[in-house]
Amino acid sequence: MMAQPSLPIVNKSMAESLEKLGFSETTPFCYKDGTLTDNEEDGLLAPSLQEVQAWIGRRKRLDVLVYREVFFNQVGKFYAVIINRKDGMMRETAKCPTYNHALETGLRVAINYLGKKKRRRRKG
Repeated sequence: MMAQPSLPIVNKSMAESLEKLGFSETTPFCYKDGTLTDNEEDGLLAPSLQEVQAWIGRRKRLDVLVYREVFFNQVGKFYAVIINRKDGMMRETAKCPTYNHALETGLRVAINYLGKKKRRRRKG
């Protein structure tokens, strides 16, 4: 029986993108035949959103930060800010209803940016 994740796990599509970017850290879960299961040697690694956030910050030098908008003491929705530590470039995501949704959206933006950067390097 598979252990239940205590933190939100990336979906299969994001796990595939992370693999292309070189993510290879040990995680307790993986995707095997499209199903989330306990980690197996030949499975597609399935990290938590927080593990991806830390890895992108440590290995790719992008900070993905989640904020909650506040306007005249009215608490609003969440959004993520992606900051490139190399050049200071900043990008905001759309507003999201939950912290985890904003984090996932911010990570997706960061992964897309890194994927485009990697493709540009191969062309040049």
